Amino acid sequence: MFMIIVRQDPRYMATIIMDSAKVVVLDIRFPTLPVVHQASVNVIAWVPHSSCHICTAGEDSQALIWDLSSMGQPVKGALDPILAYTAGAEIKQH
Repeated sequence: MFMIIVRQDPRYMATIIMDSAKVVVLDIRFPTLPVVHQASVNVIAWVPHSSCHICTAGEDSQALIWDLSSMGQPVKGALDPILAYTAGAEIKQH
């Protein structure tokens, strides 16, 4: 099972695969670049006030904010999150 989230900007889509730690952000202008959460991702959401930030949350109780503005530049491996929050339990979407 997978989920695709489309941003209001039609150039971007984000997808996860059940029980996977990878969120793949698709930008039709560039090849895909994985955003790697350290545990299975339960939730992804675009930050409402920004076209280049996405939040992932998962089984590791972490909510991470990623800056996708560097997607068009060469990056070794995956992106690193710019902000992290640790909750008291696994983060799930209801």
